[in-house]
Amino acid sequence: MSTGGLPMSSHKTDVVHPYVREDLAETKYIPLYAWTQAVLGLSGKDIEDRAAHIRRLRWFEDPVIRDALIAFCSTPPDTRREVGRYQPFADIANRAFELAKGNLPDIPESYPIHDICVVRNDPQNIRRIAQHELGADRSPDLLFIRGADKWKLEGSKPKRVRWVDIMAWLEFKASFKDLMGAFNRESKEYGLHTIDEETLQSRDTTPDITPLRPSATTEPTGSKRSMCSTESIDQTRGNDSGSSAKRKSLGYSLSNEWVDAKVQSGGHALETAACTYGTRYSCLGIVFDNDIMSPWYYDAAGYVSVNQSVSLLSDFPKVMAILVGFACLGHEKWGAIPPAILPPASAPYPTHFPPESLKDHSFHLIHPTSTQKVGVTLTKSLFTQYNLVGRRTFLYDIETNTVISKDPLVVKLSYQVVSRKAEHAVLAIAKEAEVEHLPEVHMWGDLWAMSDGIRQIFYDVSSEMSEDKEGPEVATYEDRTLRALVYTKYRPLKELFSKSCDLVLVMVDQMLDCLHDLRYKAKILHRDISCNNIMYEIRDGREYFILIDYDLAIVVTDDGELSTVASSKHRTGTLPFMAFELLQEMRDPGYGSKAPRIRHRLRHDLESMLYVSLWSSTSMPDTEDKKLRKEIVEYLTKWEKESIASVADVKSALIMEPVMIDSVPFPLTSEFLRPAFKNWVTLLREARIQWSTHCRRIESGRSTRSYDMETLNGMITRDTIRKAINTGFIPGDSSDDEELPAAVARPRYRLRNPKTSDNVGEDKTLFGGPSTMDRTRREKPKNIVASQEKDMPAYVEADAEPADERSVDKIPNQTTAKKARGRTNKDVQPPLLKKVPRSPKVAAAKAASGKRTETTRKTTVIKKVKGREEDGEGNTQ
Repeated sequence: MSTGGLPMSSHKTDVVHPYVREDLAETKYIPLYAWTQAVLGLSGKDIEDRAAHIRRLRWFEDPVIRDALIAFCSTPPDTRREVGRYQPFADIANRAFELAKGNLPDIPESYPIHDICVVRNDPQNIRRIAQHELGADRSPDLLFIRGADKWKLEGSKPKRVRWVDIMAWLEFKASFKDLMGAFNRESKEYGLHTIDEETLQSRDTTPDITPLRPSATTEPTGSKRSMCSTESIDQTRGNDSGSSAKRKSLGYSLSNEWVDAKVQSGGHALETAACTYGTRYSCLGIVFDNDIMSPWYYDAAGYVSVNQSVSLLSDFPKVMAILVGFACLGHEKWGAIPPAILPPASAPYPTHFPPESLKDHSFHLIHPTSTQKVGVTLTKSLFTQYNLVGRRTFLYDIETNTVISKDPLVVKLSYQVVSRKAEHAVLAIAKEAEVEHLPEVHMWGDLWAMSDGIRQIFYDVSSEMSEDKEGPEVATYEDRTLRALVYTKYRPLKELFSKSCDLVLVMVDQMLDCLHDLRYKAKILHRDISCNNIMYEIRDGREYFILIDYDLAIVVTDDGELSTVASSKHRTGTLPFMAFELLQEMRDPGYGSKAPRIRHRLRHDLESMLYVSLWSSTSMPDTEDKKLRKEIVEYLTKWEKESIASVADVKSALIMEPVMIDSVPFPLTSEFLRPAFKNWVTLLREARIQWSTHCRRIESGRSTRSYDMETLNGMITRDTIRKAINTGFIPGDSSDDEELPAAVARPRYRLRNPKTSDNVGEDKTLFGGPSTMDRTRREKPKNIVASQEKDMPAYVEADAEPADERSVDKIPNQTTAKKARGRTNKDVQPPLLKKVPRSPKVAAAKAASGKRTETTRKTTVIKKVKGREEDGEGNTQ
């Protein structure tokens, strides 16, 4: 998630995105040979045959490999000192690649194995892309890279590589385990002398061993030295490599934080997916827990690993066979974009894989009206979603070989669930319902399905190996398709709000209209409100905001029920902007084992608009104050980078603690918006309090009335949010038989017109009327006058109308007729409202008789109890 103009400086290597742990918990663990068959193209028989050749060739006795194994096993068994194992393992892998060329079945002496290296990367951090400024600095222990990129990590001052340069990675976890004892046991199996654990010397003279082909210093006749030879790799890290005797005296660097290697590897996969501009649809990693190896596969459908342990020591030939299998992969298995998107003729694969981006790559779509085949060429990368499992959306500017529109065009590419209604179909429904603020779509098409790739092989092979076709060892998956959608290019919010936040509330107003009309005109819920999904354009000289990205949108019934069965057990949305109530459910330990219990409703999207506007107002303005920048970064990081439970707690505190909005670090250019946000948060807090009160009365049997969950009985609607922002007016709740106060001791903030100093009329919105194309641009309110009123109970009747159709104007307001009296907030006190009769019959009788009629019901008495409000029956409000 980008934060606009803020240069981020608080990246941490120990930060783990909440979704990484959630996705890790959903990993499919399948048989080892099912994994190697799908990814490496090696069946169990292939692995066993190669392992037998490796044993006959006595790789375990090779001097380079044996010295590296001794160094690997003699590293102190301490999780903080695992760095001592990095270079020895790199030496083992690269020596294995040299020994394999031309000596193992079906292993060539050239491409692709001649150009693959395993190199040490830690402690260098991989270069991030500017788009994901809140991403963590990550430093994988070892990397699979092309030999041409090896020089970047060599020398005393190695350079940082990019995520697009990485083919795969290896992550290590060290713990207290007697590896040297295991090594000596394996040496005895080979008839070799054991190693003294104190001196690291052979206990007896090691017998002469016939040099293996090719030798460490002699190249095969007519062959070229590999770009990844062991000799060149040994010189990369100076005193961190070399003999085991030297290694014993090394001072190992310590790290203060340690994260499980599987979690770290998942973080690397997230960064690879997010920072490669859509060039990879999958990625690979290897995790070592001491000597135990587990290969990992990652794509938009999730994680796949193995349920069988393989030891570097006791299964040495098999581990070497698997490593050599990695070195022989083609670009398709390294995760290249599916072949439906073709590289340029001037830079074909595999020679130019991996590419820096998809620039100049192309594909074809069919125009929906002319049925003409249109060539689409990608040009500039605009956006890549910070996401691994899921849609993985990425956007590019495009050029077409046929004129489609006079306006610039972009294409959105994403991995969509096949069973979900396509975005263009959802937009067609909304357009027919005359919903405004929609994007203009020109072409669309499905390019490739996961069921045509490795995912289906995972499923087929694992199901053949399992007696239970639906068991946990079967790699079931949710099929996704790579979908392209071409629409008009719009401008990002950052471009508008980096210099001024004057139009933040105009954006809110227009989006409230859009979301309201989507729900009640088109029966659609968007379900993914975020900063990246709201853009703008200039229409008739004015800013016009557009709500894009309807991938997660659903069609509902009149009652808000899903019109189709949910296709996923997990929540939808972008974490920093998800409604608090949905996050609360996600933190439940049992979440994911069954379908979500809380239905996504319009009020959740309306709450997301609060977080979008708050994020835009804090992160996007240019800020020169370094201290303030740091505070903003630290605050927003809590919205995205902590655990889901932590993010939920931040949202809870923001809504339920009145002082929290005062602690939000606003830049000077958006400070004037704080009162509006405070009113908005107050509305959400009161709605939750009213709902909690209703639940307690239901439990105690003192109320049986139904409750409108779509709007929390009319508390959270488009109109109530507008009025709260404008006047601070918080509507009362009328769900039960008891009379409830509409407002008690709440601060009211009124925005004054900077030119006339008059208050904005209560019958108008803050933005001067309905959100339409002809709205005139407003000036930023310069002055904000906050007046806190006395406790004024105002009683309302229970309204029989559906809550979503009620007008807020029907609820008595506490700030009426000020403009007509010609007075300002400074010299007027809001008048006390008259009591409203409790019953419509009483009101009718009063009107007919012309006499004053009072309700005989006892008036509810309000009193303070420990900082909260309590009615006469002892119920907290």
